[in-house]
Amino acid sequence: MTEKHASETPSPSPAEMLAITEQQHQRTERALDVSPGLLFGVWGAAWGLGFGELYLATGPDAVLAVPFWYALCAFFGLLVMAAVVTAWHLTSSLRGLRGPSRRSGAMYGWAWALGFVTLGMVIAATARLGISDDVYAMLWTSGSALLVGVLYLSGGALTGDRLHYGVGVWVLLINATGGFTGIPNHYLVMSLAGGGGFLVAATVCALRGRARPSPLAGGGGAMAGGR
Repeated sequence: MTEKHASETPSPSPAEMLAITEQQHQRTERALDVSPGLLFGVWGAAWGLGFGELYLATGPDAVLAVPFWYALCAFFGLLVMAAVVTAWHLTSSLRGLRGPSRRSGAMYGWAWALGFVTLGMVIAATARLGISDDVYAMLWTSGSALLVGVLYLSGGALTGDRLHYGVGVWVLLINATGGFTGIPNHYLVMSLAGGGGFLVAATVCALRGRARPSPLAGGGGAMAGGR
């Protein structure tokens, strides 16, 4: 009886197999709810405002009448907030996953916060050697941009995302070339080209999301194709 019952159990049809695969894919997408557009937008705002207020506070025609150290603290605070948001978003979006994927994603997420904490400590230690204000400012500007660029490069290489990788290349490029403009012009380059580049990437992600078909439409297409 058992053997007969097992033999009468129909095997899944191609359409059913496609539907099961689509359901698994949707569950993975819900578990890994990473929003690159959100992260690009956060960094675009942080760089646009942070580097912008540094330029306005130290430029040839300073508009903000605040000490340089206040402006620098505000800049660093914006970068830390962006790094914390990035780490929190990446780690929280990986809670639905298990195994190596979750572990790798969490480690990459916390690399942002740890990287900026370490950068701050290294620059603070360097300042004790008696460097000028321009050198100190350049260390913050170039160091933070270098860290962000490398992290985006590694993230793009890890996930195979060309947009992330391209943003990393762009950040490194404008950081290297903008450094030759000196302080405070480097602030303006990073505010407009850096912050603006992130916002452009956020816009591209938003347009991609609108153009992407819904999971239900994809599942319906799979079922229709199976028939």
